[in-house]
Amino acid sequence: MDEILERFETEVKRGMMQVAIMCLLEQERYGYDIIKSLKDNGLGVEEGTLYPILRRLEDERLLTSRWETAGPRPRKYYVITAYGKEVRVKLLASLKAFGGAIERLEREAGGV
Repeated sequence: MDEILERFETEVKRGMMQVAIMCLLEQERYGYDIIKSLKDNGLGVEEGTLYPILRRLEDERLLTSRWETAGPRPRKYYVITAYGKEVRVKLLASLKAFGGAIERLEREAGGV
């Protein structure tokens, strides 16, 4: 059963992580800051997972980025675009609708 639960959680987390990142990037953040903020909110993520998501969201024009080289080490900062905000609103509405449907189905099944 553990293997089934782990696979399910991985699949769900993959989609949720994209929305969570889009919510965090209302203000500019760099990779480590994003990882820390996600972890602080109960959504731990590894660098090897985060950066491909950021690249994909940037390729889809949902995020934009810029390099900052003035500090001790170069950092790439990400922020959500206007288009990304529009998509985020729709994704959050979709997630809320799914959550509501699951809660109703759970009640019907006698789970709550």
